[in-house]
Amino acid sequence: MKQYNYIIVGQGIAGTLLAYFLLKAGKDVVIIDEQHKGAASKVAAGIINPVTGRRIVKSWRIDDLLPFAEATYRQIEQEFDLNIYHQKNILRSFDNNKQFTDWSVKSVREDMCDYISDECETEHLQGIIRPHYAWGEIHDTARVDLPLLIDIFRNFFIQKNILFTDNFNYEKIIIEDHHIIYNDLKSPKIIFCEGWRSRFNPYFNDLPHEAAKGESLIIRIPDVALNQMIKSGIFIVPTVDDRYWVGSTYAWDDLNDTPTEAARTDLLQRLDKVLEVPYEVLEHHAAVRPVFKHRRPVMGWHKTFSQLGIFNGLGTKGASIAPYWAAHFCEHLCTGTPLDAEVDVGNVW
Repeated sequence: MKQYNYIIVGQGIAGTLLAYFLLKAGKDVVIIDEQHKGAASKVAAGIINPVTGRRIVKSWRIDDLLPFAEATYRQIEQEFDLNIYHQKNILRSFDNNKQFTDWSVKSVREDMCDYISDECETEHLQGIIRPHYAWGEIHDTARVDLPLLIDIFRNFFIQKNILFTDNFNYEKIIIEDHHIIYNDLKSPKIIFCEGWRSRFNPYFNDLPHEAAKGESLIIRIPDVALNQMIKSGIFIVPTVDDRYWVGSTYAWDDLNDTPTEAARTDLLQRLDKVLEVPYEVLEHHAAVRPVFKHRRPVMGWHKTFSQLGIFNGLGTKGASIAPYWAAHFCEHLCTGTPLDAEVDVGNVW
């Protein structure tokens, strides 16, 4: 029987960063992961965007989340000698005067002026991006290479012999007074970081799950070299070697990681309204985002079994919110500090 401080189920961005912080705190962890090829963290663009929605408001708690996320990713880059945090501003298009006026008004507000501007250089877009009424720029944005991050940590966990690739079987959990047993693993706590599949977890399936399927494309645009991310009815995100991530779609039924022709057609139609240059479609991906109805992550403990925990619901903002809340949960685990009321799963049931 191998004993650990924590068993973590799932090695997406939530499970990966929670394990990272716990290991740095000197805790013994083991990770069980099914290695789903369509896991959201493996196909997401990893966009960090401090501004959200048509109402042009700051993303939830972004003033705290953003600097912590950058510091975490920069630290990981140093520790693993890789490059995953790519600072790239977002150019956002506007189709009419009202849209641009609303943006301009917000851009001079004290709480918004550091994040958005109504002045930006767009001459380099001529002949590449179709003309629009006006453009604005979002600052302090970035792309996090989540697939690379997940792969690097997967190899790291394997080298430490703390990752098992296995289909988790809930029926094998043995809950005892002060610990749980799963196969030959024993721990005081097991923490589920399963993404959208937590709706199938018999201990947490009564939470207000509201997962959304998203589909995206990887395209190649030769000899263009866009340096900013483009948001114009669709996201066009530069990655590497003339490749761009294009997305995304939303669907609340047919939840699976199988790409559909309907979504591909939708993405291409929207893309053709933006691009003026030819491109090549290289890949088509689908994944399901873990979302709860209140649009906040959740963490904490089962209402009956205190040995069972959850860290989930990062949704479309995973790249920006995962570091802060993984560290927050780690601090709770290590020191007993209370969980923030907005993310405590006990306030969601």
